[in-house]
Amino acid sequence: MLKAGIGRARTLIGLVVFAAMLSSTSASGALADDWPMFHHDPTHSGVSTDTTISATLAPSLGVDWVANTGAAGYTSPAVVFNAQLGKSLVYVGNQSGTMAAYDANTGDRVWYYKVGSSIQSSPAVDGNVIYFGASDHNLYALNASTGQKICSFNTPGVISSSPVVANPGGTGKVVYVGENGLTGSDDGGNVWAVNAVNTSVTPTQCSTTFDLKWKFNGFHNALTGVWSPPAYGVDSGGRPLIVFGTGDPDDTVVAVNAVTGTKAWEYQAPIGTDTDIGAGPTISAPGVNGFADGEVYIASKYKELYALNLKTGIRDWMFSIRNDSPTVGGGGTRSTAALLGNNLYFGYGAGLYDVNATTGARVWKTQGFSANPATPEVVSSPAIGGPANDRAMFFGDMGGAVRAYSLSGHQLWAYNTGSFIYSSPAIANGHLYVASSNGLLYAFNVGGGVSAKPSSTISAPTNGSTVTNTGAPVTLSGSSTDDTGVSAVYVAVKNTATGRWWDPVSQTWSNVFQQFLATLGSPGSTSTSWTASFPPPADGGGFYLQADAVDSDGQHDPNLPSVKFTLTSLSSPPDTSITAPTYRQIFHPPVDPAFPCNSTVECKYQMPYYVNISGTATDTAGAHPGVKYVRVSVRNIQHGDYYCGDAGCPGEPSVFWQPTFTSFLANLGSPGATSTSWSSHFLIYDHQHQYRIIAWAIDNDNVSDPVRANLAKICVNDPTYNQCF
Repeated sequence: MLKAGIGRARTLIGLVVFAAMLSSTSASGALADDWPMFHHDPTHSGVSTDTTISATLAPSLGVDWVANTGAAGYTSPAVVFNAQLGKSLVYVGNQSGTMAAYDANTGDRVWYYKVGSSIQSSPAVDGNVIYFGASDHNLYALNASTGQKICSFNTPGVISSSPVVANPGGTGKVVYVGENGLTGSDDGGNVWAVNAVNTSVTPTQCSTTFDLKWKFNGFHNALTGVWSPPAYGVDSGGRPLIVFGTGDPDDTVVAVNAVTGTKAWEYQAPIGTDTDIGAGPTISAPGVNGFADGEVYIASKYKELYALNLKTGIRDWMFSIRNDSPTVGGGGTRSTAALLGNNLYFGYGAGLYDVNATTGARVWKTQGFSANPATPEVVSSPAIGGPANDRAMFFGDMGGAVRAYSLSGHQLWAYNTGSFIYSSPAIANGHLYVASSNGLLYAFNVGGGVSAKPSSTISAPTNGSTVTNTGAPVTLSGSSTDDTGVSAVYVAVKNTATGRWWDPVSQTWSNVFQQFLATLGSPGSTSTSWTASFPPPADGGGFYLQADAVDSDGQHDPNLPSVKFTLTSLSSPPDTSITAPTYRQIFHPPVDPAFPCNSTVECKYQMPYYVNISGTATDTAGAHPGVKYVRVSVRNIQHGDYYCGDAGCPGEPSVFWQPTFTSFLANLGSPGATSTSWSSHFLIYDHQHQYRIIAWAIDNDNVSDPVRANLAKICVNDPTYNQCF
């Protein structure tokens, strides 16, 4: 990835920043502050000691570099100086199941590791080990320098929670993480304490080092899980505690003894439909802000912020967002508060709040200042950085903007990524790092790129076209423009049937996102053509092409233009179609009378409720013409889970969804015939979701349809909701 050049107009600012960075760098070359885990530290303070980006300099922020991770990023970056490599690395996961490390100064990908399902768990780095969870039910430990797997710990459920690493009582480091059940949807879960990796043993000895310390599931309802990122603190009695929020149907804040796993206390928040406590706790130490025992600050999706005694769990105050901002929409509060001095900063449906940490009184909200622009919902957790007398805070919003605000609540700077942001920023190494759902990882610094972003088009193949497969390389072409000059264009090609990307270095199709450089007609000019190519598979199929232009300031095209095209086969595969449902069709299941919905609470449906699927398949060529099978794959888009079929998932007959890819056989109207209808169905979740359906035929020669019929989206909605986006 190209490092941004710094123009002459920004030289003075660059020198000031460089001097500041030198002053914060130790003799070993490591910066004084890393950002090693979600919200910076085990207490989730959200405050960095990196002083480089001040409120005064925040308006001069620009893009230093951007890395394309290949899929939407919901996780928050960790940034740590790696002594083995002698440089800082940024660690981030994405929805395609790739955890990767990027050079913090250049954006070059240093290593990657692919897991079996999406990664929504933000990484925690301790020493030379990186820990994170995944939707494939595993907690992973990788070598932070190389990405090599050291160990994995299997749990029964989806891990969306971000791990925290602590050493309670000095008895040894422990990794704490929650999981939210087999499907991640109100079907049980636990909090796990796993002894941290002992790096003195070999990876084959995982069972003696990355093993269970304890697990906790002392919830009131067995369907309760945990996707809240746990925090670690020590109360006034010296008791080490792990604190976390629970999901539906418990909706509680729980503190567990970090050594024994026994419940210390709990606080019951209001229970409703989808009123989970998904935000992370923020913990202040005993004696801070007038609380002798320490304090826990945590928000609920019921739109309330609680201050709880760290030792007893007794509520000291509650701030109601729903009462203070009754007309604000958006989802329930999910932002983890940053604590600086006596102020708590957290996101809500229209920006940020500042609440007094001692009294719970509102200090300000961004919506209350006429000079501030309207801000969409903020799920991202604010990060604070800069020198003590000139700090600024940073966050992303659901409109796609990364924003900098003063501690007095006034916007200083904004940058629009073009796609919503769940990720919470990290401040380290003189930079601000954040991921976006557009698949890009951004690094901003003072004096970075300030010009307009580049723009690209793809001219060949055209979207929806069919390209004749001759066996020769397929030519790709387009053009790019930029006000300062186009320095590079990266292209990425994916076989949509296999989900694999072309890797020209290894000359193979990779299961991890890969980019390669196109040839520019006029390198460095403000307008240039570009060309690239890839070798076609003999069986052809459906393909996805993405172009990614980079300008001389290191900025990337935020729109990432793409096309889908079909490449004909050199053989004679079958053909498949889906006739029902239709694209964006809406289904309204009957509502369970016990769980009615209203303007703030979504419904639960009477179960079981099935969506019927049907289509056709043909095969008229080959040695043995005729359709042998049709396979169907149904994916819950929000959860990333796949339907296993009516018989349930392998080894779990009562469980019908799993986070790893799976498919099931359809019923054929005329098995073995050259043309046949087919039909099937799937069991929905008990509340509204979107689903994707893929079907492909296999002929009597055991050749699969390489294109695959793809119904990108259907919606199961509450009764009065008639949109499917």
